[in-house]
Amino acid sequence: MAEGASHASLVETLALPSFYPHRPQSVEVRQTHISWVFLAGSFVYKLKKPVRFRFLDYSSREQRLESCLAEVRLNRRLAPAVYLGVVAVRRHDDGFAIGSIDELGGEAEDYLVAMRRLPDEEMLDRRLAQGTAGAADLERVAAKLVAFHASCQDRGETYGSREVIGETVLGNLAECAAVAGDAVSGSRIRELRRYLEKFLDEHEELLRRRVGEGRIREGHGDLRAEHICLNAALDIFDCVEFSERLRSTDVASEIAFLAMDLDFLGFPALAEGFARAYGEACGDRELHDLLEFYRCHRALVRGKVESLRSREPEVGAAAREEAREAARRYFRLATRYESGRRPPELVVVCGLSGTGKSTVARIVGDLTGFAIFGSDLTRKRLARAPRFQRPDPEVVRSLYGADATRRTYERLFQDARESLATARGVVLDATFLNPADRREALAVARAASVPVTFLECRAEEAEVLRRLRDRQKRPDEVSDATEEVYLRQRAEATPITIPAPARHRIIDTARGPEQIVADVEQEFGLGVS
Repeated sequence: MAEGASHASLVETLALPSFYPHRPQSVEVRQTHISWVFLAGSFVYKLKKPVRFRFLDYSSREQRLESCLAEVRLNRRLAPAVYLGVVAVRRHDDGFAIGSIDELGGEAEDYLVAMRRLPDEEMLDRRLAQGTAGAADLERVAAKLVAFHASCQDRGETYGSREVIGETVLGNLAECAAVAGDAVSGSRIRELRRYLEKFLDEHEELLRRRVGEGRIREGHGDLRAEHICLNAALDIFDCVEFSERLRSTDVASEIAFLAMDLDFLGFPALAEGFARAYGEACGDRELHDLLEFYRCHRALVRGKVESLRSREPEVGAAAREEAREAARRYFRLATRYESGRRPPELVVVCGLSGTGKSTVARIVGDLTGFAIFGSDLTRKRLARAPRFQRPDPEVVRSLYGADATRRTYERLFQDARESLATARGVVLDATFLNPADRREALAVARAASVPVTFLECRAEEAEVLRRLRDRQKRPDEVSDATEEVYLRQRAEATPITIPAPARHRIIDTARGPEQIVADVEQEFGLGVS
């Protein structure tokens, strides 16, 4: 049987609860560009795809077995109780059966990594989204990583030179250019290459010093929030097993990966606190000098991975579009790191519900690094309402009532003041239809001595109503604004006027994400690619 056909049949079988000896009630199937993952009750099984890229080769059964064994060995360093071992799948009575890799009875069809299932609700990305993770959790992660890196093999002589780092970083950028499609422009790729090359040339002595200090370690290689479980053991899993080179990096690159991921998830202050906690705990005074460079590189790595996922027909059209949008965001983050930190200012993204404010706010945040505070999430947190649960119409009317709205804006302004006091720019995402709220935003900026820009989002009514209807069907949508809310806002609203010296710009959100990015770049002097 051909490899592809064999794997297709095996995937179908692994998705059946009846396949597993412990008979789970159901099996959830997830996939990346290199693996299928089967969540079967209290256990998880991972099947590697028969794929070959420049950075990995799973094209033969023997290579997949070797990679499975390496995955278990390496991940037991940070999650010893999670990784149970490698099992084989063999043909049996016209089907498949699971067993030990040493079991007699014919050649294995393929191999699976077997794991204990960790609770989804304890993953760092989930906890951050729910507002139940904070600085103390990241300090705990930093402390574990300090001890982990100290125990890892020193790989400086092999992987710490300017030449090897350059091959890795610039080679990844070349792969981005080959697979990114319309997620990033050719001119932007060229600008990023100039930045990366210049940094390597200007910091060659620093890179040599890092080798001498033992900062190049065979670490995790894919340190992201979704790979960190905030359970009692603090299990950190799913490291890079397929390439010693990709997991053998400066510890600054590992820390930058999680810091970048925290930026992507919308927690820039936690990203900075995490990096600071790690540097202070291990006495790494030069860590900060490398973070922007490595964050740029890691954003490009993720942009490449999401671009690859967006090309996989088996993941479905919706997942491919989600991957394309994620790739665009990662490339925007890389651009931000290349541009350097901007002076603080206040950006107010305003307009009627459904006009695309959150999309514009996220783009501004990606390109500037400013903290984003939105009324949708703030409103629900103040009401102690579940983030994604759809309340009944009466609760919606309460959430959007005058008292709830007043409390929401008061909290937004408080968050803005606190962030501006730390010299970090702020994006406020709310309708700002009440002139009193716009005046208060101006007062907040004036008190902090920072400029303020109002970006008013607009779209045709038919498009707004379509978005609101679609949004109500999405399980990951925070906003509960309905057509009724929008129509009431439209009937009561007066034109948004902003006095000088504040800037007031109109953003037509019907023009598509690429044009919105160009508009934002032009508005903030970031250059249009």
